[in-house]
Amino acid sequence: MAKRSSSSMEALLGLLSIEPMSGYDLRQTIESSTGHFWRESYGQIYPNLKALASAGFVQGKTERHKGRPDRQIYSITPKGREHMRAWLALGPQPEVPRNELLLKIFFGAQTSPEILIPYVEREAEGSRNLLRILDQVIQKELPKNQHYPDAPYWKMTARFGQMEMEAHLRWAEETLAELRRIEKSKRKQ
Repeated sequence: MAKRSSSSMEALLGLLSIEPMSGYDLRQTIESSTGHFWRESYGQIYPNLKALASAGFVQGKTERHKGRPDRQIYSITPKGREHMRAWLALGPQPEVPRNELLLKIFFGAQTSPEILIPYVEREAEGSRNLLRILDQVIQKELPKNQHYPDAPYWKMTARFGQMEMEAHLRWAEETLAELRRIEKSKRKQ
């Protein structure tokens, strides 16, 4: 059975199970795929690739290019696939959410609504932007990648993000209406 970890190495193994990639390729792939719900920094990627290689979970191959720096391309090994399967068999670790916006709203009576309103407006705008990106992914990117066996699972995660952003946006709109109502009520007093 796989031991519990931060899942950073497993995230990289999962991406390498799709196709071999360099550290740079992994970073780019994270930005356009799992980055909406799971982030890895360059500072995490390269040490984790080194640890994965030491454990025999990935192997690196130098790709030489004329006039450009050499690239190290990593591939998942059979041992890495076995580790990945064992990790997938474990239940997810419970998430401890931390949301500073909600913390500030919770203590909102200690300030004025006009301080909080811009925070919630930024949340609404961020949700709208991410919704646009996820809509694009679901409508245009996923159909282009149907040849991957992982494609139905990618759609499931993208749909989760889409529904979550819709909920964030609804919450932000309701909260803005309530904050404006409180602000108007305070002005009358």
